[in-house]
Amino acid sequence: MPPKLFMFYRGFVPVLVLLPFLCVVEFVYDWRFYALCVVQGLLISFIDYRNFRAMRVWGAETISSIHPFNISFIFVFWMLLKPTTIVEYIHNPLHFFGIIVALCGVMYALSSFKKSWRNNLALKYMFLFIVGSSLCDIFNKLCMGFVDSEKLVYGSYFYILITSFVIMLVNFWLYCWDNGKLSDFIDRKYIKYVPIMLVLIFSIATKNFAMFSTPNPSFAKAIMYVYVIWIMSVARILHKYGVNCQYRGLPWKKVLLLLASVFLLILLQK
Repeated sequence: MPPKLFMFYRGFVPVLVLLPFLCVVEFVYDWRFYALCVVQGLLISFIDYRNFRAMRVWGAETISSIHPFNISFIFVFWMLLKPTTIVEYIHNPLHFFGIIVALCGVMYALSSFKKSWRNNLALKYMFLFIVGSSLCDIFNKLCMGFVDSEKLVYGSYFYILITSFVIMLVNFWLYCWDNGKLSDFIDRKYIKYVPIMLVLIFSIATKNFAMFSTPNPSFAKAIMYVYVIWIMSVARILHKYGVNCQYRGLPWKKVLLLLASVFLLILLQK
């Protein structure tokens, strides 16, 4: 599926599912929440399209191994936004050291790809993605900060609805501007993948809850990277059933390092 068309469905399906519930949800009474949601939708449209283009050139494994670099950006950006956390870390150096070790462990475990001129080009191309995706998680955390804890479901609802609506409009316009055919939007070979987008609604909702509760959005981001293990597991199952799957995943030592780092990060938050 063309990236712009995929991104259109990535926005259209959540809007289609969530819009009927608009009459029964409570609004978030802070205009900054809605403004950030609109900006977030524009930002997601940019970074996701850039991500898909990079995967077509360098492959999903290489590009996925670059993603974890955004953990460090998110961690630093959030501390600059919330200087009080720096004071807390100064008063608890061991706690701060443990967090750094855990975050570095996640990044090291996932960033194991062979250096070559192609991958150096990929790093240069993906720099804007790394910065953009870091800002996305910062904005996600800021958005949830405008929501009361008892109205978190409503805040998450509007976050998904508004960002999805912006993503849908932007990618519809880009696809048509790029001489895409309107008939492609209802082509059976593309529509059959639409139900996959339903999983996205649940995924974003749970991420919103995590961003609301985490003291630093980089912690939630680091834990999310455990998805690599799920992909490895599914790839192995598919391979056993004769499906030609090119995803090699990580060495087992780095899988254990990833799990240990995530476990340490969770323990440090208790």
